[in-house]
Amino acid sequence: MLLVREVRALAGNLQKEDFLRQVGPFVLVRQPPDPVMERLALRLGAHRTRVARAQASAKMLMAELLQHLDDLSVATLPPIRGSEELQIGRLPDNDLVVDDPSVSKRHAVLRWDALARRCMLTDLGSRNGTLINAEYIRDANALVSDGDMLSFGDTEFCFLETLSLLSMLHTAHYA
Repeated sequence: MLLVREVRALAGNLQKEDFLRQVGPFVLVRQPPDPVMERLALRLGAHRTRVARAQASAKMLMAELLQHLDDLSVATLPPIRGSEELQIGRLPDNDLVVDDPSVSKRHAVLRWDALARRCMLTDLGSRNGTLINAEYIRDANALVSDGDMLSFGDTEFCFLETLSLLSMLHTAHYA
């Protein structure tokens, strides 16, 4: 995984098309642990440290996080062609390795369909479940939208289309 500051530098050094090709169609931005969120909330003058899981709130939170936390982890994906899968889990042979005991060895799969420009998420029978915006996945294939918060066990990521990430990085740079 890269850090926000590394992704920001990459975005500053590449043309938009090259950045999109390098990073892929979407990223997962790892939400920091609660103590980090509490410090950020205090720094931003917030009265509450918990953020509602509504999609709009998640995107606003990510914009704030990208402005203030250069050490936030960003899982970039290799450029995906056609319809491919991204395996998520604790084992080192997963595409996205999440080193957290609440995450199953083979936890979930994200499937990007380039033609439809959409992403589907499937839980692989994990012990602690997979959530989209704090709701457990009920369908075999759940649609993931730009700005959704994804939880694998106790670990949270914000799903962002790369164009949204680029816009947030650009906005954060000039804020």
